Amino acid sequence: MLRLFRNYAKVANGLASLNSVPIKKTRDIGIIAHIDAGKTTTTERMLFFSGQTKKIGNVDEGDTVTDYLQSERERGITIQSAAITIPWNNNKINIIDTPGHADFTFEVIRSLRVLDGAVTIFDSVEGVEAQTEKVWKQAQELHLPKISFINKMDRDGSNFNKTVKEIIEKLQTRVVICNLPYFEVVNNLPKFKGVVDVINKKVLVWDLEADANGNKVEILEPSDEINEIISNSRESMIETLGEFDDSIIDAFLENDENYLEIPSAIINESIRRNCIENNISPVFCGSAFKNIGIQPLMDAITNYLPSPTEINIPEITSTKRVKKKVHEKVQVPIKLDTNKGILINNDDNLTVALAFKVITDPIRGVMTFFRVYSGKLTANKPFINTRTGEKYVLRNLLLMHGDEPLPVQSISSGNIGVIASNEDIVTGDTLVSHGALNKNFSDLEKNLKLLPIEIPPPLFNTSIQPLTAGDERYMNECIQSLLKEDPSLKVMYDEDLGQTILSGMGELHLEIVKDRLIRDMKAKITFNDIVVSYKETLTNPINKAIKSIDEDSNYSIEIEVDSFESDAKESSFASEDGSELLEYDNNVIILPLSASPADVIEDFNNKRWKSQFSIDEIYDNIVQGLTVGLSIGGKLYGLPLHSMAIRVKSWNAPIADKTFNPSRLLDLSRKVFIKAIESIPPDNFTILEPIMETKIYISSDKLGEVTHDLTSRCNATIISIQDETNENLELINWALQESSKIYLPPDTNLPVTSNTDSIKNKKVVVAHTPLREMIGYLNRLRSMTKGRSTFDMEYLGMQRANHSRLSIISKGF
Repeated sequence: MLRLFRNYAKVANGLASLNSVPIKKTRDIGIIAHIDAGKTTTTERMLFFSGQTKKIGNVDEGDTVTDYLQSERERGITIQSAAITIPWNNNKINIIDTPGHADFTFEVIRSLRVLDGAVTIFDSVEGVEAQTEKVWKQAQELHLPKISFINKMDRDGSNFNKTVKEIIEKLQTRVVICNLPYFEVVNNLPKFKGVVDVINKKVLVWDLEADANGNKVEILEPSDEINEIISNSRESMIETLGEFDDSIIDAFLENDENYLEIPSAIINESIRRNCIENNISPVFCGSAFKNIGIQPLMDAITNYLPSPTEINIPEITSTKRVKKKVHEKVQVPIKLDTNKGILINNDDNLTVALAFKVITDPIRGVMTFFRVYSGKLTANKPFINTRTGEKYVLRNLLLMHGDEPLPVQSISSGNIGVIASNEDIVTGDTLVSHGALNKNFSDLEKNLKLLPIEIPPPLFNTSIQPLTAGDERYMNECIQSLLKEDPSLKVMYDEDLGQTILSGMGELHLEIVKDRLIRDMKAKITFNDIVVSYKETLTNPINKAIKSIDEDSNYSIEIEVDSFESDAKESSFASEDGSELLEYDNNVIILPLSASPADVIEDFNNKRWKSQFSIDEIYDNIVQGLTVGLSIGGKLYGLPLHSMAIRVKSWNAPIADKTFNPSRLLDLSRKVFIKAIESIPPDNFTILEPIMETKIYISSDKLGEVTHDLTSRCNATIISIQDETNENLELINWALQESSKIYLPPDTNLPVTSNTDSIKNKKVVVAHTPLREMIGYLNRLRSMTKGRSTFDMEYLGMQRANHSRLSIISKGF
């Protein structure tokens, strides 16, 4: 029997004792869903039932543990992912509550990157919503096992059966239904009271009149009617599990082919195994707001989601330098130990951690969140940041509970912690240590790299200015703090306008930035309207080399400038010797060794280096100078240059001279690029605008009106009009067949629309749309469809504007 109702919170010394829980009893999970599905509400109930809080926090009252920013509490949404640790069933659950709004997708990306499993929350009235599909796909790409929790079963219009079918059909997954909603008739209306536990063959009823907090639960024997439902549900469950697991079929045969007699322990083990292998998603239901169904969900997390000893090994690489900036991958011995978790290089003490989030606390300063993948990170011991090569002594090691820290001596493999007061760590850095040992780092260890965290490009701009000249310094300090916290936020300075330009993921993203700067950080600034981020590029390659010579003729650099229309990684320039892809704006700099002076090439090849500066330092200065030149912008409107290729043909400098200064090459590189741009006629430049893949979810009766609006007013290109199950035909058919096989109980609420009718009446319009035309589109769409439709967008890339688009865009400058 599940131990639902004991208080497992009495753990000595709270979080400090939790830090010593064995790795096999640790779970690292994320709460993911569409906005307003109930993620934070569910997390708050987990905190309460685990005993970590004495009062239930509510989003509407602004007193939640995980939504602790003022903007979060006022708006009732999650903006920053927050980490908490709770005890349950003698296990430890590390939870990250993630945002649901599309503008904060990066918060979800970096959180999922360090988790081993997820709980996906579904609104039982709305079903599978657009952002839920997106975050499910993100979790699926990382092979994360997922539990499904159908929330808000107490609401009018809730529909468990419909939501289950949508999970199967829209997310293309198999499910096993572990509990079913239980209703009692009150005043001739069905009222959600609890759940039917299919595995343990019990009915769990929450007596909210006796205890509104949900601690009082009655365990009832099922009636004959419910027993039949349990038997049918078990039959459906066994058939699904049996597709992957012979042991469950053997158990069925050994128990006289009676589904009710198969031991719960065997079913639980099969669900766990198949959930971890991503064959199925266990389904639970409840009402987080009413405090119903949370304890069984917490049991499911510890029963079915993997410990750090059962995960897919993340990609871990190391490199060695071959020449110049060319590095060769080195094979890293790595294995999964069933007791210790990941072992790297067969060294129990080798500790590798990934920094996935940085925040700036007004009292505690910079705080870096990390996940330990192997070994044990120990306070007051050295560690190396493999991105910078810098070595530090680890101070102020913390566990977090919302925004409350607890100092600890160490954090072991499979756990999430915080390093305080180290300003040199950024999101995506790999940290390496020898645990409690003091050893030198080998070349392999110095260059270890965990799979990087990809940062989506910012698409919206706003300009900010200090109120007075005296406010500028503090404004810039505040901006730098935000940039460190949020790598999806970008900043540049427009010299012509004398303005600082902030770029973010969306309108709400920049509104939150504005709130934090003005209200939280007390920066004295003014904001201008939010606009779309445009770029400039060349329409044709410039088939001539531009050379710049320093005044004493000892320094020179010669370049060629070109452009392309693809992703930089896929362009022909990326494969050239000495190519370097810049982090932003899809630009490539090509600096081969052959561009160096003959004596430099000879000395480098013969290892007779005479300069006090390494060739990497020299090359870094040239690249930095060209990068600065790129930021100055094009000749049309001074917009940042995009999809450009700069090939260094030759450079010269007296590198063996004691007076040699590589920064002169930096300045010369900047000047030669500006000289090259000035030599190009303005009509050889064009504007690039961000194009989105937009999916509009509508009923078929509104199809004509919406598509006409898209093509006429939004300048969209319609790519396809699909059934709402928007995958290929083979997957659609598979999902429909799977959905038809699953047993669902008699529906107390509205009947489920048949699959055929659902697909016939609900459509997805897929279009490529200029981002500029989609600002404020949600209000227009809701007006056309009486609030019954929604849409989501995904960045496709920058596209060269045609003549008509140039005319429209140029009016904004």
